[in-house]
Amino acid sequence: MNFRETAARLPAEGENNLFGKSFLRTWDMTDEDVKAVAAGAGALKALRDNNLSPKYFESGIAVSMFSKKDMGMNIAFASGCDLLGLTIIDMDRKLGNSAINETATMASYMADALGVCESDFIEKSSRYIKRISDSVEESKNNGVITEKPCVLNLGSDEDSPVQTIADLQYMAEKFGGTENLKGKKIAITWAYSPNGTRSLAVPQGILSLVTRFGMNVVLAAPEGMELMPDAYKRAEENAEKSGGSFSRVSSMEEAFADAEIVVPINWAPYSFLEKRTELSAANLGTYIDLLEHELRENNKEFIDWEVTEAMMEKTKDGKALLLHDLPADVTDISCIRGEMTAQVYSANSASLLAEAGMRPYVIASMILFAKAKNPRAAFEAMAEKATKRYF
Repeated sequence: MNFRETAARLPAEGENNLFGKSFLRTWDMTDEDVKAVAAGAGALKALRDNNLSPKYFESGIAVSMFSKKDMGMNIAFASGCDLLGLTIIDMDRKLGNSAINETATMASYMADALGVCESDFIEKSSRYIKRISDSVEESKNNGVITEKPCVLNLGSDEDSPVQTIADLQYMAEKFGGTENLKGKKIAITWAYSPNGTRSLAVPQGILSLVTRFGMNVVLAAPEGMELMPDAYKRAEENAEKSGGSFSRVSSMEEAFADAEIVVPINWAPYSFLEKRTELSAANLGTYIDLLEHELRENNKEFIDWEVTEAMMEKTKDGKALLLHDLPADVTDISCIRGEMTAQVYSANSASLLAEAGMRPYVIASMILFAKAKNPRAAFEAMAEKATKRYF
């Protein structure tokens, strides 16, 4: 990628709608804003690949808040922030309801970014992240902090904007631009996992995003493995506006047929997540354990929802691009039976790891757009300065 050409296409002063904003859900962003963040990620990656420093900040911190460890996203956040020159502080805990305003503000005194990951509780996790964003906004308006840090949703009950925009940029690079994604068939399918309790953020997030770019989207899941009701409505409306399509089928085979991109991923059904949230609110931890055990046992009915070499052969020319947010549950490697076979994983591992490697650049791009009034000038200055990362 020619980063100077990319920089010339980025928003200039007065055109950056993301300045001062946080990144909570992709459907709160315009198509142009999504494409700008994705392009910015590509430009940052190109700078680093060419041994040029994308350092933007001379000082400042970035604070991560994970309710539970997600090593991949935690490392991605730290890497993306360090790329821009920020020092990382990991709070490594969830904020209590009574402490959200105070702690979020104290974490923001000299912070340029807050990365928050909370995905356990349906229809509550996103509200928790928004409360953090609202708290620092209020503190900025009241003069308590001089600058509002950019709040990034690193994974919630609804969406995972870093992951899905990273996937969009990765697909765009593979197919020659976001405009070339139009008309491509993408299969988003439930896949078996012995864990079986993952949030809906990634499948809902990618479904909500790719339907905006004219893709022909097929969602496959066994009976009962439903997403949040709004996700289907949003996908239908997006597909109608973009000229793409959205359909739902009940078999992985049908979804994979002639698909050019496939996304096999396990998720817990919406009804289960609702029930788990209710039990948690009632402090019934033992019942949550029983509920999760019951789900795992029920999931065994669908153990054949696994991506095999034969399944990949059903895709277009047998060469579909395989996407996954990683880590994947791989049969005979990480579990006895999982989302994909060891052969499929081995054949696609380099691509999957490259896909995951886009996340730090998306995080850095989001922060840069939130903090720079003129992203184009910021990128051009980096390219013009041409500071080598190492000699």
